[in-house]
Amino acid sequence: MFSDFIFFYSGDRLSGSFAQFGHPESHQEWPADTELADAIIAEIANEGLPGGYLPGRELHRHGLDGSLDHGVLVPLYYLTAQTPGIRLVALSSSDLPASDIVRLGQAIARAAAASKRRVILVASGDLSHKANANSPYGSCPEGAQFDSALMTAIRAADLDQILQIDNRLRERAAECGYRSLIALCGALGDRTVSTHVYHYEAPYGIGYGVARFTPAGPVKPASTVPLAATGSASPTGPAKLPAHSIPVAIARHTLEAYLRQHKTLAPADLAQIEPSLDLGEFSSQRAGVFVSLHKHGQLRGCIGTTGPTTASVVTEIIQNAISAAIHDPRFDPVRAGELPGLEISVDILGKAEPVMDKSQLDPRVYGVIVRHHGRTGLLLPDLDGVDTSDDQLAIACRKAGIAADEPYTIERFRVTRYE
Repeated sequence: MFSDFIFFYSGDRLSGSFAQFGHPESHQEWPADTELADAIIAEIANEGLPGGYLPGRELHRHGLDGSLDHGVLVPLYYLTAQTPGIRLVALSSSDLPASDIVRLGQAIARAAAASKRRVILVASGDLSHKANANSPYGSCPEGAQFDSALMTAIRAADLDQILQIDNRLRERAAECGYRSLIALCGALGDRTVSTHVYHYEAPYGIGYGVARFTPAGPVKPASTVPLAATGSASPTGPAKLPAHSIPVAIARHTLEAYLRQHKTLAPADLAQIEPSLDLGEFSSQRAGVFVSLHKHGQLRGCIGTTGPTTASVVTEIIQNAISAAIHDPRFDPVRAGELPGLEISVDILGKAEPVMDKSQLDPRVYGVIVRHHGRTGLLLPDLDGVDTSDDQLAIACRKAGIAADEPYTIERFRVTRYE
């Protein structure tokens, strides 16, 4: 899955096997439906969506050999036993905005309708990877909650309800099939739909749901229900203030000036840009600050300081907002054109206190700092996918380069989160 591209498998024949699972004899192969694939690619191009085939050199650069993976092979193993003679189009989802994935589904539906042939759309992927205690990834309450909410919506044949599942819930559940379902909802969004759930289970702590969606009526007006983009955090987590908070306004003005005008703001500039912005409390306070940037619900950059390094929280936010956008080594620098879609949060750190026992930790409430011989690692509280104090400490140690068998000290801290 690419963050900004809808990948289509190419070639006259599409094949793969379960060799990575110890069964190389299970090779499967189908003729490609290049006519339908080309029609879908033309439709998404008309929508202005990036996607298509990749040349061999690009496949090699990304470590792809063109083989179908188990996400495609598992459903087809069963379906083609009952439906021989199929031709196949295989494509990945993408980390494009959910609204674009809906448009992908609509493009698939238009191309399928124009083909005048019977087309089955298979939306494949796991549900929660943390559905119960049997999961090798750990478990959390949100895992079972996500699977229950999704299967309930499918049973009700309620596409709008599927699209409105809370983003924070699905992130904590560690699912990987939801975006395929968004495309399916896009493809069926102008039709009345009936559904039948065949099965749901989570024998290894990973949710597997099997269901059929069938168009059951005439075309109806397309759904206008907005896709859920954010959700509320645990009430025991960091204190939340209104969306248009002062620290977030500082960070956003900073990025607007830096990315559009190549100018680094001073506190005095903020008063001219937004005279109603009351900086008083933050001008007199010194503290560590983390600035986090998200785009379409996915992290786009995060940089911070464990303690005060500038004269005030205002200047700390300015400094770290620019660093989060430009200097986070995990991401390409943020472009000015991305600013309208950026979600910004600012964490102001409280004073750290030593921890003598892990029982004093709670990853939803406290962040942690680990230290060993000048190496320091910090992890903020209430992060998606960090459900236990052991998870929290392990990640903080990895960030610090502290080996599992090395001793280290632990400190905890609270944060006030502004969004």
